[in-house]
Amino acid sequence: MTVYFYGRNSDVESFDRQSSIQTQLSKCQSYANIKDLKIDVEITEQVSGTTCFERRLKGSELMSFLKRGDHIICSHLDRFSRNTLNLLQLVEKFRKQKVSLHFVDVGGEVTGTDAMGSVFLKLLSVFAEFYAKQVSEKSKATKQRMIKENKYTGGFRPKFGYDVDDNGYLVPCEKEQSVIRLMKILRKKGNSYKKIAEVVTKSTRKKFAQSWVFNILKRESSIPPNEEIIRHNICNVELQPNTCENNNLNYEKYVNNFLKN
Repeated sequence: MTVYFYGRNSDVESFDRQSSIQTQLSKCQSYANIKDLKIDVEITEQVSGTTCFERRLKGSELMSFLKRGDHIICSHLDRFSRNTLNLLQLVEKFRKQKVSLHFVDVGGEVTGTDAMGSVFLKLLSVFAEFYAKQVSEKSKATKQRMIKENKYTGGFRPKFGYDVDDNGYLVPCEKEQSVIRLMKILRKKGNSYKKIAEVVTKSTRKKFAQSWVFNILKRESSIPPNEEIIRHNICNVELQPNTCENNNLNYEKYVNNFLKN
């Protein structure tokens, strides 16, 4: 069995003077005497309390040393971790490893099965849930703000019809926008989503599922179609080379013939 003292300080000057660390150590030694324990190893470092324990230089070293029956004594909860979720995970890990974690300011061991350990774990769980919901709400708010600003919100690729500029904003991709406009005009003529998917797949030589067409049209429903651009786009699709010999072709007649085929 090994008893470890863990001390941490965020302030470089205080850490160099060892003033805060000595205060922490003194409290932990007094606590250890009351619990009939003797501190064998002193581990101290200068690092932010928000940094996950396993990512700290000395913290990761301590984790590698631990074995069944060991004890860790820390003067204050915030000296060990200010990341509630990370602390909850560590407490669970130590309980499985049969490692005892003590906080002097809390008044005892927090990894045990007694009342203190049980209450502490429940409190941590509540704060961890609150923290997780808070992060989720912030993420949703950020995503909604980015959508309003027409910014790319992440994913495998931007939504169909758009590219991303150097500043992260969505900008129309004319090649894909012309396909969207074709979909909208075909839909306006009363064609089913299945039929539109077949036409677009044939014209672009790219597989368009019926559900994809539905989602694209639903998303773009507020954008009015530009038939002039559609006419230009269809006349450049090499489906029927002799059909679009000139730009004066009657568009309505072309689309009707296209649909019949």
